[in-house]
Amino acid sequence: MYASCRSALVFLAAIACPDSALVSAGESQDLVAKLAPALMINRSIPIISAPDPSGEQWPGADQLDSWKEIASYFRRDIRTVQLWEKNEGLPIHRHFHKHMGSVFAFRSELERWKCQASQKQASRGTGNSPREAENRITIGVRPLASTVANTRKQQLCHSVAAKTIAALEKLSPAQLRIVSSELSTSEQADAPGLPSGGVDYLLKENVEDDGDGLLVDASLVVASTGSLVWSHEYRCQPNDLDEIPGSVAEQIAQCLWLKVCSFPKLHAVAAHREKTGARETYLRGRYFWNQRNEESLRKSLQCFEAAIREDPQFPLSYSGLADSLTLLAFYEIVPPSEAMPSARRAAQKAIELDPNLAEAHASLADVLLHFDRDWRGADHEYRRSIECNPGYALGYHWYANLLTARGQHEAAHIAIMHALEIDPVSIITLVWAGVTSHLAHQFDEAIKHYQSALELDPHFVWAHMYMAQALEQKGDFKGALREFETTLRLAGGSNCVQAMKAHTHAVAGETSIAREILNGLKRSCFSAMPSYDMAAVYAALGETNQTIEWLNRACQERNMKLFTLTQDPRFDSLRRRPDFMQVVDHVGLPQSNPVSV
Repeated sequence: MYASCRSALVFLAAIACPDSALVSAGESQDLVAKLAPALMINRSIPIISAPDPSGEQWPGADQLDSWKEIASYFRRDIRTVQLWEKNEGLPIHRHFHKHMGSVFAFRSELERWKCQASQKQASRGTGNSPREAENRITIGVRPLASTVANTRKQQLCHSVAAKTIAALEKLSPAQLRIVSSELSTSEQADAPGLPSGGVDYLLKENVEDDGDGLLVDASLVVASTGSLVWSHEYRCQPNDLDEIPGSVAEQIAQCLWLKVCSFPKLHAVAAHREKTGARETYLRGRYFWNQRNEESLRKSLQCFEAAIREDPQFPLSYSGLADSLTLLAFYEIVPPSEAMPSARRAAQKAIELDPNLAEAHASLADVLLHFDRDWRGADHEYRRSIECNPGYALGYHWYANLLTARGQHEAAHIAIMHALEIDPVSIITLVWAGVTSHLAHQFDEAIKHYQSALELDPHFVWAHMYMAQALEQKGDFKGALREFETTLRLAGGSNCVQAMKAHTHAVAGETSIAREILNGLKRSCFSAMPSYDMAAVYAALGETNQTIEWLNRACQERNMKLFTLTQDPRFDSLRRRPDFMQVVDHVGLPQSNPVSV
């Protein structure tokens, strides 16, 4: 059953040691023979690597006729390329009409400018030059407004303001400059911005008493116009007041970075040009990978291996290989211990070949999140992925998983919405927007996302599975069981879906059916057991000792779903139990988020 995953282990070893005869010629020929039949390439799938501005990739006229086209050419946002024109001499031309002007540019001139900019960047090293400092986004932080009378809470308010500034300054110094505004209250009301200070955005914070807790209202506006960019309320729980300042500050900083700073510096274009056959085989692999079922994932694995054989220097193939192995483990098709070390090596190889490849950093981040449980390292790699290419939807999609695991639900929502803005018809991203809402206990919103996914593909397995979980939380047990039956039929059987279905039977009072399913799973010969979901079933049955035992087993197996442990509503009743808290500590997650959103 695990031949594909084991072959990936052998395959990666062969790439690392090309002189060794780890794969026989006969085995290689057999694999090529399996791939020989012509397979349809989904040509609607966008090429994920950096666009090639040569004539082959850009047929037709040399001219780009709007800021949108120019920004798309560089895969940056419009504000970035406008700053490049202002500060870095990006060659932009203008037509002037009676009432307005329009811009245009020539690809050939943009390419010459890009090469010159890359050479200048390389010559001046990694330090921040005055020109780079000019390009940073400036956020002015208004004095915190507070109506809190309690002395203890007043101290917390001042701490919230100070920690917010510190978190923003630490977040991305190369992209962001923070200044403290000294405007009076009347000036704050009258003036939308700070034109003399060169401020791009203004952050306002207001704190009010909320019974025993606090209500923090944060908003970001455009300094020059006062237009609202983002706002959110954070309700702070009274039993965790000491943790409020750091938690609120971190969440606000993450949201602001995602809203205004998640675009990259200019990087030199990689010199390597992949072979056409390798790219086509890679795209075929991504086509299968996006189907997200066992058969297709194994086909994607074979395609990525074949692409690497065709061109061992093509980094996207290694990223695809890592992503296939990760999903095989995430969907509990193969044990994480068998797949994930190979996934890590493949992702690291992709980064070695192209340090600025967004896909490679996202692949490594997913390994760090789900297998290594290295939350800090995963955060760094996800953010690096977004910096390398803010047009890579999966970078935001997967970053939302980490933000959700930390209980930063507003930031996770912003991240997954960014992914949908980039690729609004991605079925798996629509599903994961639902999962993000589900883990924030917003079940109605989750159902809407699942319905949108099913409108695009009524047979998408995971949309039915997560819809079932949301219906269960709403108390529609019949609807949930119906969706689970559909999921099992479409998936051809699945141990993790069986365990989730058992949970619905348990909360619906059908405990004998739930136990029968559990006993069947324990008697099965699966090497990848759904330990995490089985722990949830025992929680629903009220058997806490069994719950903790299976959670500990999930930790030992490095179950890939453990990142949801502190947010999964199936474990809400256990949050304050010492034995459950001990498991949370073992996973490395914060015990609870003192801030609800």
